[in-house]
Amino acid sequence: MTRRLHIHQKISPMQNVYRVFADTDGSPGPQIGMVKQKRMALREQFTVFRDEGSTQPVMTIKADRRIDIRSAMTVTDATTGQPIGQLRKKAASSLLRSTWEGEQPGLPVITGTERSIAIALLRRLWGFIPVVSAIPVPWVFHFDGTYNDQTLLTHTRRWGLRDRYVMDLLVPELDWRLAVALAIVLDAMQSR
Repeated sequence: MTRRLHIHQKISPMQNVYRVFADTDGSPGPQIGMVKQKRMALREQFTVFRDEGSTQPVMTIKADRRIDIRSAMTVTDATTGQPIGQLRKKAASSLLRSTWEGEQPGLPVITGTERSIAIALLRRLWGFIPVVSAIPVPWVFHFDGTYNDQTLLTHTRRWGLRDRYVMDLLVPELDWRLAVALAIVLDAMQSR
């Protein structure tokens, strides 16, 4: 059974705000999460709340180190402190196509990779053009999370001025909180 989530980002000068919605017939339905990411933090840490008033914490996403090219992030339940999983950037694989791993206890490690090698290469070339590199990347790029060539989740960016993503969880055992953490980290850490 597929579970679909919608993630919308609002950019402001001091922070990014992400809102997570459950799916209702292919459109965003009730809000199930909200997080604010402060810019220029030495150590990335996010708390995802269920409500706009930030009174009902759902989970925390925290970088394991201050500076780490592998970007390991631990996701924990905000109420119990129990680990939900871990996200790790694969530095060597990411030289050509951004690649992340998601590990949830009891499930195999999921490898999330940019879907299109052509877009991945264009994004990298774009960054080397002196003045143009300051302009946000004009191409939409997506990720697929796989294990043994089986797709377990998809992360698709929608066209538009604001960043909007649709995440499909294709296996019911995958914790939606780990998937949301991956979506937030992909946006926050990939300069999307």
